[in-house]
Amino acid sequence: MTTDRFTRRDVSLGALAGGLLATLPIGALAQTREQTASVETQVGRVRGKRVDGVSRFLGIPYGVDTHSRRFQPPLPTPAWAGVQDCFTYGPTAPQGTLGFGGTGGKVNPEVMRVMATLFSAGPQDRPPPESENCLVLNVFTPDASRSRKRPVMFWLHGGGFAQGSGSGATYDGSALCRRGDVVVVTINHRLNALGYLYLGALHDDFADSGNVGQLDQILALKWVRDNIEAFGGDPHNVTIFGQSGGGAKVSVLLAMPAAEGLFHKAIIESGPGLRMVERVDAAELAERTLAALSVPKAEVHRLQSMDSRAIITAATSAQGSIMGSRSLSPVVDGRSLLRHPFDPDAPPGAHNVPLIIGTNKDEATLFTMFDPEFGKMTVEQVQQRFASMLGERSSAALELFGKRRPNDSPTYWFTSMVTGKGAWSDSIRLAERKSAQGGTAVFMYRLDWETPVLNGTLKSPHGLEVPLVFDNVDKAVGLCGSGVEPKAIATAMSQAWINFARTGNPSRAGLAWPPYDAGSRNTMIFNVSSHLDSDPDHEVRQFFAT
Repeated sequence: MTTDRFTRRDVSLGALAGGLLATLPIGALAQTREQTASVETQVGRVRGKRVDGVSRFLGIPYGVDTHSRRFQPPLPTPAWAGVQDCFTYGPTAPQGTLGFGGTGGKVNPEVMRVMATLFSAGPQDRPPPESENCLVLNVFTPDASRSRKRPVMFWLHGGGFAQGSGSGATYDGSALCRRGDVVVVTINHRLNALGYLYLGALHDDFADSGNVGQLDQILALKWVRDNIEAFGGDPHNVTIFGQSGGGAKVSVLLAMPAAEGLFHKAIIESGPGLRMVERVDAAELAERTLAALSVPKAEVHRLQSMDSRAIITAATSAQGSIMGSRSLSPVVDGRSLLRHPFDPDAPPGAHNVPLIIGTNKDEATLFTMFDPEFGKMTVEQVQQRFASMLGERSSAALELFGKRRPNDSPTYWFTSMVTGKGAWSDSIRLAERKSAQGGTAVFMYRLDWETPVLNGTLKSPHGLEVPLVFDNVDKAVGLCGSGVEPKAIATAMSQAWINFARTGNPSRAGLAWPPYDAGSRNTMIFNVSSHLDSDPDHEVRQFFAT
């Protein structure tokens, strides 16, 4: 294994952020770039760039400027004359703040910066500017013509429901196009308060405001349905996939009636979305936001013309003062989202949609890496943290996770517990409910490969699979390291995702991947030598199932 020669004291935030930012290699400057022929969409012609065998159409508008539709459903972009050059990424949606941290429940601003770098950064060091005119998408295709119909892989970025964009360098779909002869689409949509602040209890004009970010995604999927064939894609074979917040968006889309039929397969990476926000809680958050802005409830329309940054700041602050599940995320509003996505069972819309779901072995290390005690927690400190999270079950949990990782620092007892309690257990619950539905198959995975960067202290953190799935490890050396191992893992994971997008079965030659159910609990373990396991970490599953 190749190991970067860092010590923890030598690693500055700038160095880590610079590594996580998936910068293009110097050789990229020598890429062959030429304009494509124009492609006819239903609203006008577009032209892209041909780069090393892949045609890239960046920043295609799919909806009107959302400033004119603030807190209201999106409208498709009107037709234009002539040819629109789509050579560069379009505007990023106004960004918010993620509501988590790894230091005793307090939000660590340094973690936020690293997370922003991992999920939100644009190509190289020049992310596109923020704008409410952000309903744009990017298409990567081997051949922008109707001569073939290729599987379409539609990506939903991470960053919770608060931040991120489809223009991150690790989201570049070119490598997937070259490896699997597929078409890749990435999108931007409204986020945080502008995408999920529910004002419907204050005025009927804003009845859909708690889910307009999701409605943006549905509008983009309609664009794919109506136009992707001209780019060499098959509108009848669309796979939606996303990581972290993007995985939660996939979960929600599976439960939205308006999304049914717009996609045919789904992949949830480290983002199981079982429940979303209740309408009464979302309404309370809206009232707190208006109070922070000194806006009377009767004058809620003033928010449509106020500075967007002020609204985002006020809503984020109000969100931080409310406990429980109340946050700026999709709302069970009785209109576009009729129920919680996967609670108490799988939604009807998931019945005929094959699904892959999984996590990384050490999700929580990314969230705790800047905790001052990270890597040096004592048993007593871990015990205190267990007690605050698990109450009377803390002693049993301490024994369980200490026994599972006897050769690791107690820090990893804590991160393993947080991972097991959250993403891992919720992914299992979602898979169980999908399997119990009796429809199409669900496949479970876990990434166990540990990145060598930072002397291996992150192990297999949240976000590690993204450059592997996109086969873009060369653009994420600061996260994945170098050498043959990350490239081999990327080959295995990206090919499995491609196989699933093509056929609904992620198996590959020499490595069958059967479906998951409550009996077999088949789980693909991705590592240097990937293998199938039955009910891995069953003690953890059983502990959190009760």
